[in-house]
Amino acid sequence: MLLEQFNAAPADQARELLKPCLDVPRWIEEITEARPFASLEDLLDAARGAASPFTAAELEGALAHHPRIGENARGKSTEASMSRSEQSGVDPRDHATVTALAEGNRAYEEKFGRVFLIRAAGRSAAEMLSALRERLGHSPEQEDAIVAGQLREIAVLRLEQSLLEQSLSREEHGRMSVSHVTTHILDTAAGKPAAGVAVELYARDGEAWSQIGTGTTDADGRVKDLGPERLASGEYRLQFATGAYFAGIGQETFFPEVSLTFTVNENEAHYHVPLLLSPFAFSTYRGS
Repeated sequence: MLLEQFNAAPADQARELLKPCLDVPRWIEEITEARPFASLEDLLDAARGAASPFTAAELEGALAHHPRIGENARGKSTEASMSRSEQSGVDPRDHATVTALAEGNRAYEEKFGRVFLIRAAGRSAAEMLSALRERLGHSPEQEDAIVAGQLREIAVLRLEQSLLEQSLSREEHGRMSVSHVTTHILDTAAGKPAAGVAVELYARDGEAWSQIGTGTTDADGRVKDLGPERLASGEYRLQFATGAYFAGIGQETFFPEVSLTFTVNENEAHYHVPLLLSPFAFSTYRGS
C-alpha cells in the first residue's frame, strides 16, 4: 500500500520525508505523531489541518526556503529539486516574461517585505505573472491569508508527490512485472492522482517511432507494467491521452495529448518518468 512505508518508518525518517514539503517543525511533528494513517486522504487531511493556521513566525521561517518565482533553486537537496520541477513552467529563454517576473518580485518584496509565494506546479509563467500583478494590489491582511493558503497547497502537493515517488517498494522493484519504464500522473489542479489515463510507450526506430507498450493509470495514477522489463539504450517516448482524461471529468484543457521524449541507458535499472498535469500546464522530471 501507498502508506505502508511512511506509517512504519522510524520517526526520524518520517520527519526527513516531511521536511522538504514544509520546513515547519510543529507541522512535521503533528503529522509524525499522528501516524498510522488509514488512507492517503486521511494523511493529506491531517497535513491540511496541521497547516491551518500558521503563526507569523512559522510563515516567515517557511518562506525563507522558497526561491523567487522565475529563479531556479540552487543545490542538490530534495526541496531544491522539487522547486525546480514546480517552476518548470517558466522558460528561461522567454526573456520578456522572466524580466517581468523579476520586476514584479521586487515590487512585491518592497511592498510586503517577503518573497512572492504561489503554488507554481501546474501553472504557466503567464498565469503566475498575472497572479503576481493582481496580488500587488492587495492589502497586507489579504496577502497574509493568501500566502498561508498557497503554502498549505504546496506542502500537501509535495507530500503527495513524495509518497507517490516512494510507493514502488523494494519488492515491487524486484518483481519481473515491473517494466524498465514506469510513470505516474498527478493532477495538480485537483490535488490527486489522475486515474484512468491511457499511456503509450514508443521506441525510436530510425526516423519513425514504434509502439512497444501500453497501459492505463491505476487509482494511484500509476502505471507499473508499461512495456518490456528491459530496454536497450536509445530514445523513447511516453504519450498520455490527457484530452480524454479531462473530458471524462468535465474539464476543458489546452492539451489533447502530452508527449515526453527521453533517453534510456540500458545499464540503469529503472526509469520513472512522472507527469505533473493541469488543464493548461504540465511538467516532468526524472523520478526514482
